[in-house]
Amino acid sequence: MNKEAMKQQIQEALSKKLGDGFHITIQKVFKTNVTLDGLIIMQDGKPFTPTIYLEPFYEELESDTPLDDVVCNILQTYFKADVHPEHFDLTPITDFDRVRNMLYVQLINRHSNEELLQGVPHALFLDDFAIVIRCAIEMHTEGSASFLVHNNHLDMWGTDHETLLSYALHNTREMFGVELVKIGDLLRETAPEEVTQDLPDCPLWVMTNSRKLAGAATVLFDDVLKSFAEEHGSFYVIFSSVHEVLLMPTPDDSDINTITRMNQEVNETQVDEEEILGTKAYFYHKDRGFVL
Repeated sequence: MNKEAMKQQIQEALSKKLGDGFHITIQKVFKTNVTLDGLIIMQDGKPFTPTIYLEPFYEELESDTPLDDVVCNILQTYFKADVHPEHFDLTPITDFDRVRNMLYVQLINRHSNEELLQGVPHALFLDDFAIVIRCAIEMHTEGSASFLVHNNHLDMWGTDHETLLSYALHNTREMFGVELVKIGDLLRETAPEEVTQDLPDCPLWVMTNSRKLAGAATVLFDDVLKSFAEEHGSFYVIFSSVHEVLLMPTPDDSDINTITRMNQEVNETQVDEEEILGTKAYFYHKDRGFVL
Protein backbone atom coordinates (compact mmCIF):
# COMPACT_ATOMS: atom_id res chain seq x y z
CA MET A 1 0.00 0.00 0.00
CA ASN A 2 1.43 3.39 -0.95
CA LYS A 3 1.64 6.36 1.38
CA GLU A 4 -1.26 8.27 -0.20
CA ALA A 5 -3.58 5.28 0.28
CA MET A 6 -2.49 4.88 3.91
CA LYS A 7 -2.97 8.60 4.52
CA GLN A 8 -6.52 8.45 3.15
CA GLN A 9 -7.40 5.36 5.18
CA ILE A 10 -6.13 6.94 8.40
CA GLN A 11 -7.97 10.22 7.79
CA GLU A 12 -11.27 8.49 6.97
CA ALA A 13 -11.04 6.10 9.92
CA LEU A 14 -10.27 8.90 12.38
CA SER A 15 -13.12 11.05 11.07
CA LYS A 16 -15.55 8.14 11.47
CA LYS A 17 -14.31 7.27 14.97
CA LEU A 18 -14.24 10.83 16.35
CA GLY A 19 -17.42 12.05 14.65
CA ASP A 20 -18.76 15.61 14.66
CA GLY A 21 -16.81 18.29 16.46
CA PHE A 22 -13.41 17.14 15.19
CA HIS A 23 -11.71 18.21 11.99
CA ILE A 24 -8.92 16.00 10.59
CA THR A 25 -6.24 17.34 8.26
CA ILE A 26 -2.85 16.04 7.16
CA GLN A 27 -0.20 18.49 6.02
CA LYS A 28 3.48 18.43 5.15
CA VAL A 29 5.79 19.53 7.95
CA PHE A 30 9.28 20.66 7.00
CA LYS A 31 11.86 19.69 9.60
CA THR A 32 15.62 19.78 9.25
CA ASN A 33 16.61 17.56 6.30
CA VAL A 34 13.24 15.76 6.19
CA THR A 35 9.61 16.34 5.22
CA LEU A 36 7.03 14.57 7.39
CA ASP A 37 3.25 14.11 7.26
CA GLY A 38 1.73 15.95 10.22
CA LEU A 39 -1.74 14.91 11.42
CA ILE A 40 -3.83 17.77 12.86
CA ILE A 41 -6.92 16.90 14.93
CA MET A 42 -8.77 20.12 15.69
CA GLN A 43 -11.60 19.94 18.19
CA ASP A 44 -14.33 22.60 18.14
CA GLY A 45 -13.66 25.25 20.78
CA LYS A 46 -9.96 24.40 21.25
CA PRO A 47 -7.41 26.77 19.67
CA PHE A 48 -4.39 24.44 20.15
CA THR A 49 -3.62 20.89 19.17
CA PRO A 50 -0.51 18.73 18.94
CA THR A 51 0.93 17.69 15.59
CA ILE A 52 1.27 13.92 15.27
CA TYR A 53 3.80 12.63 12.75
CA LEU A 54 2.39 9.72 10.79
CA GLU A 55 5.56 7.97 9.65
CA PRO A 56 5.63 5.46 12.59
CA PHE A 57 1.99 4.61 11.89
CA TYR A 58 2.68 4.06 8.20
CA GLU A 59 5.27 1.50 9.31
CA GLU A 60 2.63 -0.23 11.44
CA LEU A 61 0.30 -0.51 8.46
CA GLU A 62 3.12 -1.81 6.27
CA SER A 63 3.81 -4.52 8.85
CA ASP A 64 0.14 -5.63 8.58
CA THR A 65 -1.09 -4.09 11.85
CA PRO A 66 -4.90 -3.79 11.50
CA LEU A 67 -6.13 -0.29 10.66
CA ASP A 68 -8.33 -0.16 13.80
CA ASP A 69 -5.29 -0.85 15.99
CA VAL A 70 -3.26 1.82 14.21
CA VAL A 71 -6.05 4.37 14.69
CA CYS A 72 -6.23 3.49 18.40
CA ASN A 73 -2.49 4.02 18.69
CA ILE A 74 -2.81 7.40 16.99
CA LEU A 75 -5.58 8.46 19.37
CA GLN A 76 -3.55 7.34 22.39
CA THR A 77 -0.72 9.56 21.15
CA TYR A 78 -3.15 12.44 20.57
CA PHE A 79 -4.76 12.33 24.01
CA LYS A 80 -1.42 11.87 25.75
CA ALA A 81 -0.02 14.96 23.99
CA ASP A 82 -3.23 17.00 24.17
CA VAL A 83 -2.55 20.71 24.65
CA HIS A 84 -4.34 22.62 27.40
CA PRO A 85 -4.12 26.36 26.63
CA GLU A 86 -4.80 27.31 30.23
CA HIS A 87 -1.35 25.91 31.08
CA PHE A 88 0.44 28.29 28.70
CA ASP A 89 1.24 31.98 28.96
CA LEU A 90 1.67 33.09 25.34
CA THR A 91 2.64 36.66 26.23
CA PRO A 92 6.40 36.06 25.94
CA ILE A 93 5.93 34.67 22.42
CA THR A 94 3.93 37.64 21.15
CA ASP A 95 5.91 40.40 22.85
CA PHE A 96 9.08 41.10 20.87
CA ASP A 97 10.68 42.98 23.76
CA ARG A 98 10.70 39.65 25.60
CA VAL A 99 11.24 37.36 22.63
CA ARG A 100 14.42 39.08 21.44
CA ASN A 101 16.32 37.72 24.45
CA MET A 102 15.11 34.17 23.73
CA LEU A 103 16.44 33.90 20.17
CA TYR A 104 19.44 31.85 19.10
CA VAL A 105 20.83 30.53 15.81
CA GLN A 106 21.15 27.07 14.33
CA LEU A 107 23.17 25.99 11.31
CA ILE A 108 21.49 23.69 8.76
CA ASN A 109 22.35 22.39 5.29
CA ARG A 110 20.81 24.77 2.75
CA HIS A 111 20.62 22.22 -0.10
CA SER A 112 18.71 19.65 1.97
CA ASN A 113 16.24 22.26 3.26
CA GLU A 114 15.27 24.36 0.24
CA GLU A 115 11.51 24.09 0.89
CA LEU A 116 11.92 24.76 4.60
CA LEU A 117 14.00 27.87 3.92
CA GLN A 118 11.25 29.39 1.76
CA GLY A 119 9.22 29.94 4.91
CA VAL A 120 11.81 30.99 7.45
CA PRO A 121 14.11 34.02 7.85
CA HIS A 122 17.70 32.96 7.26
CA ALA A 123 21.16 33.97 6.07
CA LEU A 124 23.56 31.92 3.94
CA PHE A 125 26.96 30.75 5.18
CA LEU A 126 29.79 29.31 3.06
CA ASP A 127 28.64 27.16 0.11
CA ASP A 128 26.41 24.71 1.93
CA PHE A 129 24.76 26.22 4.98
CA ALA A 130 21.95 28.44 6.16
CA ILE A 131 21.70 30.20 9.49
CA VAL A 132 18.17 29.90 10.88
CA ILE A 133 16.72 31.30 14.08
CA ARG A 134 15.09 29.45 16.96
CA CYS A 135 13.22 30.82 19.96
CA ALA A 136 13.80 29.15 23.33
CA ILE A 137 10.65 28.52 25.38
CA GLU A 138 12.32 26.56 28.16
CA MET A 139 16.01 26.04 28.84
CA HIS A 140 17.11 24.00 31.86
CA THR A 141 19.48 21.19 32.75
CA GLU A 142 16.91 18.44 32.16
CA GLY A 143 16.05 19.57 28.63
CA SER A 144 14.81 22.40 26.48
CA ALA A 145 11.91 23.47 24.29
CA SER A 146 12.13 25.82 21.33
CA PHE A 147 10.50 26.58 17.99
CA LEU A 148 11.84 27.53 14.59
CA VAL A 149 11.11 31.16 13.71
CA HIS A 150 9.03 31.50 10.52
CA ASN A 151 8.33 34.48 8.29
CA ASN A 152 4.90 35.04 9.84
CA HIS A 153 6.61 35.72 13.18
CA LEU A 154 8.22 38.80 11.63
CA ASP A 155 4.79 40.37 11.10
CA MET A 156 3.64 39.43 14.59
CA TRP A 157 6.75 40.97 16.13
CA GLY A 158 6.92 43.97 13.77
CA THR A 159 10.56 43.42 12.86
CA ASP A 160 12.80 42.15 10.04
CA HIS A 161 15.10 39.18 9.65
CA GLU A 162 18.31 41.24 9.90
CA THR A 163 17.26 42.49 13.34
CA LEU A 164 16.30 38.98 14.46
CA LEU A 165 19.59 37.55 13.24
CA SER A 166 21.58 40.23 15.06
CA TYR A 167 19.87 39.45 18.38
CA ALA A 168 20.08 35.70 17.82
CA LEU A 169 23.81 35.69 17.07
CA HIS A 170 24.54 37.77 20.16
CA ASN A 171 22.30 35.61 22.35
CA THR A 172 23.81 32.37 21.08
CA ARG A 173 27.23 33.35 22.38
CA GLU A 174 25.79 34.65 25.66
CA MET A 175 23.48 31.68 26.27
CA PHE A 176 25.69 28.79 25.22
CA GLY A 177 29.31 29.91 24.96
CA VAL A 178 31.92 27.80 23.13
CA GLU A 179 33.58 24.54 24.16
CA LEU A 180 36.68 23.29 22.33
CA VAL A 181 38.19 20.00 23.46
CA LYS A 182 40.44 17.29 21.99
CA ILE A 183 38.40 14.31 20.90
CA GLY A 184 40.60 11.98 22.96
CA ASP A 185 39.94 13.98 26.12
CA LEU A 186 36.22 13.99 25.34
CA LEU A 187 36.18 10.22 24.92
CA ARG A 188 38.05 9.76 28.18
CA GLU A 189 35.36 11.79 29.93
CA THR A 190 32.43 9.92 28.42
CA ALA A 191 33.62 6.36 27.68
CA PRO A 192 34.55 3.56 30.11
CA GLU A 193 38.18 3.54 31.24
CA GLU A 194 38.90 0.14 29.67
CA VAL A 195 37.91 1.57 26.27
CA THR A 196 40.10 4.66 26.48
CA GLN A 197 43.12 3.63 28.54
CA ASP A 198 45.28 2.93 25.46
CA LEU A 199 43.68 5.57 23.24
CA PRO A 200 46.35 7.25 21.06
CA ASP A 201 46.57 11.03 20.91
CA CYS A 202 44.49 12.26 17.95
CA PRO A 203 44.91 15.76 16.46
CA LEU A 204 41.15 16.23 16.18
CA TRP A 205 39.19 18.79 18.17
CA VAL A 206 35.46 18.96 18.87
CA MET A 207 33.90 22.43 18.89
CA THR A 208 30.40 22.80 20.28
CA ASN A 209 28.62 24.76 23.03
CA SER A 210 27.97 24.18 26.71
CA ARG A 211 24.66 22.39 26.03
CA LYS A 212 25.85 20.30 23.05
CA LEU A 213 22.71 21.67 21.35
CA ALA A 214 22.91 23.20 17.85
CA GLY A 215 26.60 23.54 18.67
CA ALA A 216 27.79 23.68 15.05
CA ALA A 217 26.77 27.35 15.15
CA THR A 218 29.97 28.01 17.11
CA VAL A 219 31.75 28.03 13.74
CA LEU A 220 30.14 31.42 13.13
CA PHE A 221 32.41 32.97 15.77
CA ASP A 222 35.42 33.83 13.65
CA ASP A 223 37.44 35.09 16.61
CA VAL A 224 37.38 31.54 18.00
CA LEU A 225 38.58 30.12 14.68
CA LYS A 226 41.33 32.74 14.40
CA SER A 227 42.51 31.99 17.93
CA PHE A 228 42.63 28.27 17.16
CA ALA A 229 44.61 28.96 13.95
CA GLU A 230 47.11 31.14 15.84
CA GLU A 231 47.85 28.22 18.15
CA HIS A 232 47.57 25.24 15.79
CA GLY A 233 47.98 26.63 12.27
CA SER A 234 45.63 25.98 9.34
CA PHE A 235 42.96 23.30 9.76
CA TYR A 236 40.11 21.38 8.21
CA VAL A 237 36.58 22.06 9.43
CA ILE A 238 34.33 19.00 9.32
CA PHE A 239 30.65 19.79 9.81
CA SER A 240 29.92 16.47 11.51
CA SER A 241 26.37 17.26 12.72
CA VAL A 242 24.13 20.18 13.64
CA HIS A 243 25.44 19.81 17.20
CA GLU A 244 29.20 20.14 16.65
CA VAL A 245 32.04 20.61 14.17
CA LEU A 246 35.45 18.94 14.11
CA LEU A 247 38.70 20.87 13.66
CA MET A 248 41.75 19.02 12.28
CA PRO A 249 45.08 20.93 12.03
CA THR A 250 46.80 20.43 8.66
CA PRO A 251 49.57 22.26 6.76
CA ASP A 252 47.52 22.35 3.51
CA ASP A 253 44.29 21.10 1.95
CA SER A 254 45.79 18.26 -0.10
CA ASP A 255 43.68 15.62 1.71
CA ILE A 256 40.38 17.50 1.60
CA ASN A 257 38.71 15.00 -0.77
CA THR A 258 39.62 12.12 1.55
CA ILE A 259 38.26 14.00 4.56
CA THR A 260 35.08 14.77 2.62
CA ARG A 261 34.54 11.07 1.79
CA MET A 262 35.01 10.18 5.44
CA ASN A 263 32.43 12.80 6.42
CA GLN A 264 29.93 11.39 3.93
CA GLU A 265 30.49 7.81 5.12
CA VAL A 266 29.90 8.83 8.74
CA ASN A 267 26.71 10.67 7.72
CA GLU A 268 25.41 7.52 6.04
CA THR A 269 26.15 5.16 8.91
CA GLN A 270 26.27 7.03 12.21
CA VAL A 271 24.32 10.32 12.07
CA ASP A 272 20.54 10.62 12.37
CA GLU A 273 19.01 12.11 9.24
CA GLU A 274 17.71 15.20 11.04
CA GLU A 275 21.18 15.89 12.49
CA ILE A 276 23.19 15.71 9.25
CA LEU A 277 24.82 19.05 8.48
CA GLY A 278 27.82 18.96 6.15
CA THR A 279 28.64 16.77 3.16
CA LYS A 280 32.12 18.12 2.47
CA ALA A 281 35.11 19.33 4.45
CA TYR A 282 36.31 22.95 4.42
CA PHE A 283 39.81 24.35 4.78
CA TYR A 284 40.52 27.28 7.09
CA HIS A 285 43.83 29.00 6.30
CA LYS A 286 45.56 30.57 9.27
CA ASP A 287 46.08 33.86 7.39
CA ARG A 288 43.07 33.97 5.04
CA GLY A 289 40.22 32.23 6.82
CA PHE A 290 37.92 29.87 4.93
CA VAL A 291 39.23 29.02 1.47
CA LEU A 292 36.36 28.43 -0.96
